Amino acid sequence: MTDPTCYLLHRPDVPWEDYGDVLVAGLTERLPRRDGQLQLERVGPYVPSITVAGDNVVVTDALRQRLEESGLTGFVFRPVHKARIVYLDWVGWDRAAELPPALPDSGDPDDYILQRPHDPALAEAMGALWELVAEEGGELEKVSVGPNPWQARLYLKLDSWDGCDFFRPVGYGFTYVSARARAWLADQPDAWVSLRPALAR
Repeated sequence: MTDPTCYLLHRPDVPWEDYGDVLVAGLTERLPRRDGQLQLERVGPYVPSITVAGDNVVVTDALRQRLEESGLTGFVFRPVHKARIVYLDWVGWDRAAELPPALPDSGDPDDYILQRPHDPALAEAMGALWELVAEEGGELEKVSVGPNPWQARLYLKLDSWDGCDFFRPVGYGFTYVSARARAWLADQPDAWVSLRPALAR
């Protein structure tokens, strides 16, 4: 069953599928961490207030400040290293089109970023970016739904969750939020995330 008190923080549906994912959230898993910090590669100048890239949650400095004043629990922030910030102003593109109007020569969405030079001035103008690191807590139960190992569902064991507003299940990297955090995030401008009711039991 799904549970309306707990939600999985996830990427939203974006225009242009993988191309849109790269333009919205950038890349956080291609480079190893540097002194414990995520190394972010993304386009600018537009940066959403909160995005999910892989299992990593990245927020702007303005959203970080609002979260710290929100009364919500279960998270800390780590600085993000802006390893490659490139100029590409895509916000005015037709989001109803099947494909974006400009594609990387290679056809690889990552090359929106990797084929362009790092722009230090643009990186500076973006301001500080932060990784939102949720508290580890709660357990998942893996339930087989077919004959193959990958045919399984993950259920949150509700009695293992202490009620904090942001948390990462033990042994997993993705983030869950409470209904209270979901309502708060829904009120934030320019938040490119989706919140799916958790499978729970």
